[in-house]
Amino acid sequence: MTDTPMRLEDLRAYAQGEIFLLSRAGEAFEGLVYNTSGFGPCPADEFAAIDTAQLAKDTGCDLVWKNPRRFWMMDTLTIDLAGEPRELGGLMFNCLADMQMPAGFDPQRDQSALAYRPTQIHRANTYTFLGGRPVFLLRSPDEITWVMQTFTDHVDHSLTESALPRLAERLTLPEGWTYKARTVDRDLTITTHGLAHIVSDNLANMYQGCVDGVNNFDPWQ
Repeated sequence: MTDTPMRLEDLRAYAQGEIFLLSRAGEAFEGLVYNTSGFGPCPADEFAAIDTAQLAKDTGCDLVWKNPRRFWMMDTLTIDLAGEPRELGGLMFNCLADMQMPAGFDPQRDQSALAYRPTQIHRANTYTFLGGRPVFLLRSPDEITWVMQTFTDHVDHSLTESALPRLAERLTLPEGWTYKARTVDRDLTITTHGLAHIVSDNLANMYQGCVDGVNNFDPWQ
């Protein structure tokens, strides 16, 4: 981790791009997660043009995986950087996390391939969702609430922020999973110290779990 956390405000629907520099660890991959946040909204064309095979050669890692461009859904983000900023494929990125990729990770597929299968990522961050604004929630069969942290139009090209309140109509929810939108009456904070629980839906939107006391209240209630 670096000494100074990064704080970003006014993030709702803020476009960001993410690159994973992956190294083999036995049968799995370990990776550093680089994100354009902090260097302005991610330009779609320049991000799409990044050649992952060439970038792997340039950086000396075993594999580069490019996460589909996403849009943050919290209002404020504070995160401890996991390394120094660097230029990758012509864009500047901050190093936000390191993680072991989950079992079954396939670099040829996006995160919808692991839909509704919770995993973990190492990071220290605080998300703030302001009171009076909507949050978008999954509820798993074990009664854990998952708060949308990003959405993407990579799988459903027509998906926009305005469609999120009715997203349940587009999702294929497994038995026992539910989705809803709710306007919170006070600021919701999710603060993670080292390990975050995350999950994807089948459209590759990402959620963070209200697990181990990271949230100041349960927004599902």
